[in-house]
Amino acid sequence: MDQNRFAHLFADNITLNPLELESVRHEIEARTTAIHQLELQIKVLKAESEKYQTLLSPLRRNLLPPEILGEIFNFSIRSAAESDSSASYQLNTLCRVCKAWRAAALVKPALWADVGWVCIDAPQSLDVGKVGEWLSRSGKVKKSLRIVGDHGAEDGPACPLLHSELRSLLADGPPLDDLSLLCTYAECLEAVLSGIQSTSAKSQSCDSIHSLTLGMERASAMSFGRVCCVLDRFPTLRALSLDPSEYYEFIHDGELPESLPFGNLTTLSITCDWPEALVLGILRNCAGLETLTLDTHGCPRSYNPSYPHYLPILLPKLQTLQLKEVDLSSRDTEILRYLRAPSLQTLDIGFYPLDRLLPDDYNMIDIGLDIASLVNERPNRTTNLQHLRLESLAITSQGLYHILSTLPTLTHLTLERLESDSRLFRDAHTLGTKLLPRLKTLRIHNASELFKFKYSDVYEFLKKKKEGATAESPDYLEEAEFTVPIKRRDYDDRYWYTSELAKNGLRLSVADV
Repeated sequence: MDQNRFAHLFADNITLNPLELESVRHEIEARTTAIHQLELQIKVLKAESEKYQTLLSPLRRNLLPPEILGEIFNFSIRSAAESDSSASYQLNTLCRVCKAWRAAALVKPALWADVGWVCIDAPQSLDVGKVGEWLSRSGKVKKSLRIVGDHGAEDGPACPLLHSELRSLLADGPPLDDLSLLCTYAECLEAVLSGIQSTSAKSQSCDSIHSLTLGMERASAMSFGRVCCVLDRFPTLRALSLDPSEYYEFIHDGELPESLPFGNLTTLSITCDWPEALVLGILRNCAGLETLTLDTHGCPRSYNPSYPHYLPILLPKLQTLQLKEVDLSSRDTEILRYLRAPSLQTLDIGFYPLDRLLPDDYNMIDIGLDIASLVNERPNRTTNLQHLRLESLAITSQGLYHILSTLPTLTHLTLERLESDSRLFRDAHTLGTKLLPRLKTLRIHNASELFKFKYSDVYEFLKKKKEGATAESPDYLEEAEFTVPIKRRDYDDRYWYTSELAKNGLRLSVADV
């Protein structure tokens, strides 16, 4: 690479002969090769530098406080629980990374306060020692334990939940705030709950359990009643979740016990397809309820004409009512007609998603009348219903209007996977009365693409609602949130409407799916 012999070529504008051209090409190739070699060396040096940089990270230098690291672990564990993966497996994995991580986990009591859904198959027994040690690390944090007992064959060994070590753990172990027990037979649950108190006179479990979940595959009216009566021994119990046997397994040779010990409950969840009369019979003893969830798992409620006519049930403190997986072809929402909830603020109804006919066949007048019955002019009617959520509802715009027009006090409306068109929003300004006059938040997520639901109609509804506000008829809208498929033709309209609505003080956010 002797540049001196090419100096005259750089100084004068002369024509190069073939030998000089070849020499120049050689020089270029030599320098290109040198550049490539230097670039490779730079890449190696950068990789080595980044590798050494990891040794200076806050984790390796213990600069990240254990409390912060514990909060990160806690967030990770909650994310694992929401994704149906094992939180305990996730926590064990984190503790195996290094000593510092394990130490940070051990000083975060909330990480060790939950043992979730341990399944015991007969004749297998639970490693009670490990469970007790796990929960003991949670200190004074409220603890949760969830156990499933599986008998296997009907004539198999005794129930694995009746093991003496498990009974000792429940009676004498760390005090539990939340206990979940699922088993094949109701009699097993009765024996476990009875044993919690009888094993030790100084048992703290009965005085600490605030939330209890009970699930059984087989029960008679008598055995179910005995299980309920055992609850009298838990004076601090405030939340109860019941998943009893299916109706055809439930021997209804008599009515439910007349006096169920549910008077102290503030939260009740019942998952069953029992007739409305039986469910109402349970609710008759729940005057203190603040939150009620009724779940049918998509099965229509059984019907038995031999039960007496339903009488209204007064729930004076009820604030949140949720109906889950309601069969649209059934009349399961009819139970609303027999509830008197003057303090109700939140109504959440999720329908079981099935293939539907065209929405014109679904005015859903009965469902509208059932919901409207809560606010009808009568004693103990609901006067301040603010939150309404409807999921997987197949209905016409006319049917949806019939529901919403009866609820003028709504401040928050959420429509999930709505199967309908958008004519209600398109024609809202032509209606005789103002639609949703006190609405503050509107959320519409994943409206079905099988029907002509145009988000542009909703945008126009919001725009006209803002522009039509007056001193006599103010508008309260503050926020709108939509989830729209990106391939929708009216998708790009959101940018213009977002800007226009922002001028009127409305936050509009549109997410992609």
